[in-house]
Amino acid sequence: MKIFVTGATGYLGHAVAAELLGAGHEVAGLTSSDAKVEQLERAGISPVVGDIGDPGSYRAAAARAEASIHCAVEYSEDSVDKDAAAIDTLLSAAGEGRMPRPVVYTSGVWVLGETGDMPADETSATDVPAAAVAWRPGHEQEVLGGGRSVIPAVIRPGVIYGGKRGLMGRFFATAEEDGAAIYYGEGRGRMALVYLEDAARVYRMVVEKEAAGVFHAVDGTPVPMIEVARRASEAAGAGGAVRSAPVDVLRAELGPAADALMLDQVVSARRSEEELGWVPEQGSFGDGVHLAYREWKGSAP
Repeated sequence: MKIFVTGATGYLGHAVAAELLGAGHEVAGLTSSDAKVEQLERAGISPVVGDIGDPGSYRAAAARAEASIHCAVEYSEDSVDKDAAAIDTLLSAAGEGRMPRPVVYTSGVWVLGETGDMPADETSATDVPAAAVAWRPGHEQEVLGGGRSVIPAVIRPGVIYGGKRGLMGRFFATAEEDGAAIYYGEGRGRMALVYLEDAARVYRMVVEKEAAGVFHAVDGTPVPMIEVARRASEAAGAGGAVRSAPVDVLRAELGPAADALMLDQVVSARRSEEELGWVPEQGSFGDGVHLAYREWKGSAP
């Protein structure tokens, strides 16, 4: 298939593009930076330079594709408007085809808010999302209501670990630099996690199966933040040493996303497992932490 991916040089988007290429698909990737064109070309991705807030810069590429995947994340004052513009563009471009074409939107499990002990699956309510993503349920519904001309899907990854980037690297970094991995507050909130390459496989399977609706990408083994820090500390050679930092320290760095990261969540990927046949290779953070540490250090193959 010819597949168009926004955010193709981003943390998740690049992994999704690599997964698609590995399965034999032809990938065109959107990047906002001319400097990253060579990076995409080396990876075998056809570069499209543009801005998600400027539909004219990439609409033609989306219209040529047999499926579109929106992974781009814009960090600016008008990020919500730009995300909405990208949704409108991808839906309308897909509608030009003779047959319905997949349009896949990236959301995240933070739209579920605090879940309690009962696992939240793809049918669970999103009426009390984390403040940082309060706008996302509306964008999900915009995609899902895209009409008969598209095959709409929403993927909600958990907190992703693996590779050299992402939020989780802070646990390895503090373990190495301070001799103890830092967690925040009491660290009791359970994190819904997923390994980067496992998350990328959900995208590929959704597109290949032309699956519609909401799909979660989580390993199903929630881990309290303090235990995430402890296992990262062990993997980084700090002997499991951890220490707490005030949540305000995290808020100063991440803004509203800090409180989302502190959520207590138990999330399942029931539809992904039952309808796609997806099984995460890293069934828990404990299973994948040593591989993730090697990747973060750049020593994994």
